[in-house]
Amino acid sequence: MKRLKEIQRIKIIELSKKGVSLNRICKKLSTPKSATYYWFRKINGKKIKELKIDKNLESEIGEIIGAFAGDGSFFKDKNYVYHIRFHLSKLEYQYVQKIKKLLENIYKTRARIYSSESVYIIEITRKVVIEHIKEFLSWYGKRTLTVKLKKAPTNYSLDFLRGFCRGLVDTEGWICKNNLMIASISKDLINDFSASLNILDIPHLKTVWKNKNRKNLRYAIFFNKQNTMIFKERIGFSNMRKIMPPARISEI
Repeated sequence: MKRLKEIQRIKIIELSKKGVSLNRICKKLSTPKSATYYWFRKINGKKIKELKIDKNLESEIGEIIGAFAGDGSFFKDKNYVYHIRFHLSKLEYQYVQKIKKLLENIYKTRARIYSSESVYIIEITRKVVIEHIKEFLSWYGKRTLTVKLKKAPTNYSLDFLRGFCRGLVDTEGWICKNNLMIASISKDLINDFSASLNILDIPHLKTVWKNKNRKNLRYAIFFNKQNTMIFKERIGFSNMRKIMPPARISEI
């Protein structure tokens, strides 16, 4: 087996920790596969152990899946690093911290927070994270238009469905005059949400409208005041901006 230079070993370790595949590393560094695999296997073994997901965190996993369906995105950069992101308002710092904590608790990997003029971005860079998310969600083409649960809601646990509904409302919902509403351009996602609510025995009304300034229809779920209280009692909110003004959120 050909010996690698120190700088090559360091680069293999760096790329392995970022989730880059063995073949991609060999191609990028022009190193022999057998020699590269020796170092890749060591790091890969540690990575798999580090990112072992606790399947018992049904509610927490559901919440992340719902939040990603609402305000998530991902891309793979030129170095084959997977970037999974959640995009949230500058008025939602409390919820930003909540999502960061959930991600780190589930995936045992550090999540980072970036700030722009109008939004916070929570990012985690592990291929296994998007692979796990895709076990629960599917989409094609434009994600926001086609995202949906991979299976019918009846295939998931009640804890998962509660988390999923909470995450989706925390990102896509709002309360106006004590009435909760959530809307999306993904018809299938709203249908999944409605079916989940039916399983959880939470009354609601489905509707649809066309905004003259937007091309796509908006599919929505509406809760009157009484049903909003039922949702709050049975599922609750993680995003405090949904239930109190920004001035009070800063006090939490």
